[in-house]
Amino acid sequence: MKTCSKALLGCLILSSFVGAAQSFPEMARHGGELLYHTGRPISDKYLADANVIHNYHHYHLDKPVDGYEWVHGEENDYLLVAVKTHIVRRIEYRLNIPKASDG
Repeated sequence: MKTCSKALLGCLILSSFVGAAQSFPEMARHGGELLYHTGRPISDKYLADANVIHNYHHYHLDKPVDGYEWVHGEENDYLLVAVKTHIVRRIEYRLNIPKASDG
């Protein structure tokens, strides 16, 4: 029984490392419609001041590199976007995080 428990614990630990090593999604679809894709510009509707995220820590997002900002996508999507070109660099998904006041 102890061997089974150790093996199960080992599998759980290994699976947590494998899950952490996954890459970010390259595109996001909602309702069957492709909304955004890394390497391509996003629609102006996501660039409105109300969608820009200043409190990125609240959403468990990394600090954006110079020239980029986080914006809210659809539902639980967060997009790292180039300020000048509006090209998506990264798409992240966060579940059940209430919208913060980003003022």
